[in-house]
Amino acid sequence: MTVISLDKPQNLESVMNDITIRYSGPPTVRRSYMYEFLVHCPKCGHCATVTTEQSCDTSSDKLICQHCNHIEKKENLVRYNATVKRNCDNCGKLIDVTIPNNKKKIEELTLACSYCGQVRTYTPKHDIYGLIYKGTGACDPIFHLPLWFQTEIKGETFWAYNRLHLTEIRSYVSAKLRERQTTTHTTMVERLPNFIKAAKNRATIIKAIDKLLKK
Repeated sequence: MTVISLDKPQNLESVMNDITIRYSGPPTVRRSYMYEFLVHCPKCGHCATVTTEQSCDTSSDKLICQHCNHIEKKENLVRYNATVKRNCDNCGKLIDVTIPNNKKKIEELTLACSYCGQVRTYTPKHDIYGLIYKGTGACDPIFHLPLWFQTEIKGETFWAYNRLHLTEIRSYVSAKLRERQTTTHTTMVERLPNFIKAAKNRATIIKAIDKLLKK
C-alpha cells in the first residue's frame, strides 16, 4: 500500500506518476473475455456481436447485428450426415449410402441395394457438425467470422475479442512497470505475443489500439 504524506506535497506528484506507469489490471486469463466477440457482420459488413455462455450447451450462442438487424443462432447451423453402412440382407453386398447436410436427424432411410435391387428400411447413423463461415485473419470461435478489432502491425496480426479485452491490453502496453498480479496462473496480458509487449513497440501499439477503439 502506498502512503501519501500531507506534510510533503512533492510526494503526491511522484505517487501519481507511479500510478500512471504501473499496471494494476485484474489477473484475468483469455477465457475471461470469451463471452462476447465483436465481428464483421456476414450480411452488411458492419460491427456485429456474437455472445456465448461458454458452456457445452450452444443453444444460447447467437450473432446480432444492430446495423442490419441480422440474427443467427448457433443451434440453427447444426447439421447431420445420415449414413447407412451394412451388408444387404439379400445378396450380402455392401450398402454404403450417406445423406449429407440435414437440419434434423433422419429416423429411417428406405434404400434399394444397387446390386440386387432389394428394398429395405434402415435406421441410419448420424454424424453431427456445425456450419461455420470461412473468415480470414483472426476470427471468433463460434461462427468463425473476422474479429472487428484487428489490424496488422509490423507484419503481425494484432486482435482483441471485444472492447474490454482491447482496453485491458492497452492498459498493459502503456504501463512502464508491469508487475505480476498473481502467482497462481499466467494471466492474459502475460501471454500476449512478444511484439505487443516489446517496449520499443509501445507507441505504435497504443496508436493502433486507439484507432481501433474509434471504429
